[in-house]
Amino acid sequence: MSKGSWRWMLALLALATLILGLAACGGQAEEATEAPQPEAATEAPQPEAATEEAQPETATEEAPVTGPGGVTAEDLQGVTVEFWHVWSRSVGDELQRLVDEFNATNEWGITVEAINQGGYGEMFDKMNAAINSGELPDIVVGYQNQMMAWDLAGDIIVDMNEYVNDPVFGLSEEEQADFYPVFWEQDVVDGKRLGMPVQRSGQYMFYNVTWAKELGFDSPPTTPEEFYEQACAAYQANLNDDNPDNDGTGGWVVNSGASAIVGWIWAFGGDVVDENGMYKFNTPEAEEALRYLKKLYDDGCAWISESRYPNPEFATRQALFTTSSQAGIPYQLKAFEDSGVTDEWTLIPFPATTGKPVINVYGPSFAMVRSTPEEQLAAWLFIKWFVSPENQAKWIEVSGYFPTRQSTEPLLEDYKASNPQWAAAVNWFQSDETMKKFEPRDASWSAVRSAVGEHASRIFQPDFNADDIPALLEELQSVAEELYAEYH
Repeated sequence: MSKGSWRWMLALLALATLILGLAACGGQAEEATEAPQPEAATEAPQPEAATEEAQPETATEEAPVTGPGGVTAEDLQGVTVEFWHVWSRSVGDELQRLVDEFNATNEWGITVEAINQGGYGEMFDKMNAAINSGELPDIVVGYQNQMMAWDLAGDIIVDMNEYVNDPVFGLSEEEQADFYPVFWEQDVVDGKRLGMPVQRSGQYMFYNVTWAKELGFDSPPTTPEEFYEQACAAYQANLNDDNPDNDGTGGWVVNSGASAIVGWIWAFGGDVVDENGMYKFNTPEAEEALRYLKKLYDDGCAWISESRYPNPEFATRQALFTTSSQAGIPYQLKAFEDSGVTDEWTLIPFPATTGKPVINVYGPSFAMVRSTPEEQLAAWLFIKWFVSPENQAKWIEVSGYFPTRQSTEPLLEDYKASNPQWAAAVNWFQSDETMKKFEPRDASWSAVRSAVGEHASRIFQPDFNADDIPALLEELQSVAEELYAEYH
């Protein structure tokens, strides 16, 4: 190659190197110009795009809230609930007033129709008939053993646990803890919540304090012997006064119902079921209790009234003692008002041989009957509303029941002050000096308790001999075992 050609090649190489250098400088300049882009990208509408992508989650939060069975509040609009109950007169009127208040104020548009079905026995029979016909209510009032019997017959009683523990429509842990534990657990059988304890009651003796003092007794009886002495003194007082119409009265008005008879058996240290829940009536304690009652009757110190509820007899000194639920207080007050008698009277437990007088504590609950998911939730919401402390206080002020929630009692201070009989019942119940017992919760108890009353009524007949009591109890034991077997 000539020098000229070489120089030409060097010139071309230099030109190419210059061009490449300029290109490289130009690229760096562009990168410097574009360097702020990451910041610009941050300011770009990317977050808004991310927010828009999160919208489905917001939509889920705004979806209708559902309760048990997938029911929403909108599903409850226009739902009607049929409620079978047992209350009449002033208590029934207050129940209807509360139902009307719920119907007018509840936010879901639920309507409750309250229908009186007579007493608990009539209710039990009507529910059994309804199970067969399929024409069932949505809410029913009943005792634990009755609810178990209905459930065994048709699997119709709803387990309330799902509703009680529902995070939206249920009761909080604090609200559940507000119920007295002994009442809260009473409706739970084998883990299933059969009912809601809206009220409780107890079997007591009604006792005329004023008349007892006139007879020479400064305090109520605490033992069967003291009870006998006072009852017989009242009998003698009426027998020897100037009024022949009250002869044969004055002591204890016979009550052969199971709640009273079981109370007397407990008072003599006995029981009616063993540790396995099997019935046991043929016991020495039961025999001793029935012999005592037979003697009380034979000696004229207990008498049989033609009235199913001897409130007028107690108000007019034809009885020093009657046996009743504390729920009978309003009716007894009315009887005193009608009679014009102003005697002081109170409630006392069953006098006992054990050192602790006895109270038979019991009470009906509200049960939910299986229906549609909408009707079941509507039924639960009414029950939840009814059992609130404020509404429970209204109910107790007219019914005379004992509250089942601790926060209800402070709302009843004025009522307690103006209703000494109710206050006495509550004080006895809360006292450590009394023994609180509960009747069996077995499904067969409704039938067995009827047998108890039927057998016990025989001892209060003039031609019945006390020596026949062991045979009577043996027969009752056999009947109870047969009835138990029918249900199991």
